[in-house]
Amino acid sequence: MKLNLQTNNQSFAIFDVIMSVMAFFAIVLAIAGLFIGGYFLWLTGLMSVCLLLLGYGVFIEPRRLTVTHFKRSLVKNPKVWLKAVFIAELHAGSNKSKSWYDGMWSKIKQLEPELLLIGGDCVVGDPKFIDKLDGLQKVSPRLGKFFVLGNHDYLDDPQAVKEQVEAWGCTDVTNKSQAVKFQGQDLILVGMDETLFGKPDFNFIRDQSVPIICLSHQVDNLLDMKEGQADLVLCGHAHGGQIRFPLVGSVVVPSKLKKADMGFRVINGLPTFITTGIGEVLIRARLFCPPEIVVLELGL
Repeated sequence: MKLNLQTNNQSFAIFDVIMSVMAFFAIVLAIAGLFIGGYFLWLTGLMSVCLLLLGYGVFIEPRRLTVTHFKRSLVKNPKVWLKAVFIAELHAGSNKSKSWYDGMWSKIKQLEPELLLIGGDCVVGDPKFIDKLDGLQKVSPRLGKFFVLGNHDYLDDPQAVKEQVEAWGCTDVTNKSQAVKFQGQDLILVGMDETLFGKPDFNFIRDQSVPIICLSHQVDNLLDMKEGQADLVLCGHAHGGQIRFPLVGSVVVPSKLKKADMGFRVINGLPTFITTGIGEVLIRARLFCPPEIVVLELGL
């Protein structure tokens, strides 16, 4: 299965039809096995498990919201520890309600981060869905809120998305750098444009004495970055594969780096954390890959 990420493929109609047909046949087979009995009871059991997984993946796991903690020192002997929250793939659209996103913002506020980083794909399907994210304006980290756009933002209306997110107090760091100071310690935040529709600038020059975090929508940007160019890269886009199985891992990864789908990786010599994201793409389901808020403890 190959995702076409250069079209707005967030209509769930085809998925809904396929899942409905699969559920119907699973129910028929389960009932048939029950009536026939004997060795056919295994068919009833198998179809029941499939129906449970289908129901969980469609109706429960996409609504779960986990908090993942990741701790890393960006310097050899850190003097202070900075708490930041990183989220990506919000995918505000037809799949999640505004109240669900309001609950997400409330949870982020309760975490009391000093810094909020947003890795793109704020909306999908229509820029009007950006209104579902208006709870963002109530989140006020002391050191600010920063974002880059994702491929779905570009597919909808990047200027409208950018202007609204900025109106809620966020700073666009796409192909820019932003200096941050926390308890006397310096940090540089660099934003990277996305690869499908943007023009990422890989030629930023760093001061080796100041740690750098790079905020990049796609992990594929790391293929054009140099070792040591950043102390930590934060990515989204892959959704963790969205559908995962034990031992097998993700079914589909929209990246050239198929193993770089979630969690901490070292790619091209660059320490990288890839979030599973908040929303869904193409199918309104997740399996063994719930939405996540990432809490970063960064040593400076």
